Amino acid sequence: GQRERWSEERRRRGRRLGPRAREDRMAARAEELLKEAEKHMGKKAFFGLMKSKPNYEGAADAFQQAAALLRSPAVKDPIRAVKAFEDAAAAHRNAGSLGFAAACLEDAGNVLRDQKQVQKASIKYLEASEVHKSAGNFEKAADSLLKAAKVSADEEPDNAITAYLDAITILEDEEKHIFISDAWRACLSLMLRNNKVDEAITFLLRMCPTFVSLKQPEYLRKAQLSVIVLQLSQADTVAASCSLEGFGEFQIHQEGEAAADLIEAFENGDEDGVKKLTSTQSFTLLENQVGRVAHRLKDVCREAASDLTGGGGRPAASRPAPPGGAAAGAATNAPAASAANDADDMDDLM
Repeated sequence: GQRERWSEERRRRGRRLGPRAREDRMAARAEELLKEAEKHMGKKAFFGLMKSKPNYEGAADAFQQAAALLRSPAVKDPIRAVKAFEDAAAAHRNAGSLGFAAACLEDAGNVLRDQKQVQKASIKYLEASEVHKSAGNFEKAADSLLKAAKVSADEEPDNAITAYLDAITILEDEEKHIFISDAWRACLSLMLRNNKVDEAITFLLRMCPTFVSLKQPEYLRKAQLSVIVLQLSQADTVAASCSLEGFGEFQIHQEGEAAADLIEAFENGDEDGVKKLTSTQSFTLLENQVGRVAHRLKDVCREAASDLTGGGGRPAASRPAPPGGAAAGAATNAPAASAANDADDMDDLM
């Protein structure tokens, strides 16, 4: 009856509105919501005498609705959308709703990310992570850190690596090792793309106990082989030999045998042997960035061949000192070489 006619009339009016009219109406609604939010916050005095008690929940809801309109394709006001999300986060925090506050900060970060404002977006994600921590939600805190890492990887790789490592630490502390998979790969790749080989070696050694905890022996052996590949990429046969010995049972597996053969070929300056070995599956199935390093080892071998007769790569003091300890019957890192062992290895090279 009458209700159907009213509904049909509203639909006809909606169809008559052009795109510009709809945009104006949405923008006007956003302004109304912002004013409503300010009223909920008690910022407007009555007759200049007093302020109303803040209604933080009402303010947060109004701010969020306004932000959604401001970021929409129809209105496209990202700067004010970010401000509205920030205000919503503050209101939620005052209301004690830390989870919602963190979500609003992430929304602000998303808007900034879409505007290619990488540094500001990263900051918002980091702020969201801290709020999640305050709420005791550590998994979401780690997730926010991963968002910060991803958004800043190209422009701020050092900050991204720090965020990845912090996220991995949280997941390890919470015994959520199963969620680390994508993070450690992205972190390792970023390190190697930015020529942070020492950091990558230390990181792989750190990851070994995690692979033991997850009962992933194949990943453990690949990580150990990757350490040796990276050490050889620095023409450091002493460190590579020390790692091979320190990895214990690793030596009896296919990856360990491949590592031993590679070190021997490298020490002998056998460029063709290095090229042949690094073309086998033991090396081609390593993480992409490590596989690329392995592919270039033939060039490192050729360049270092003349030096190997008088040295052995970099001095031991210049190498990152791997953490001590072993797990599940397999050594997960290489012990520091003693001065005597270093001398013996040098004699062998000569």
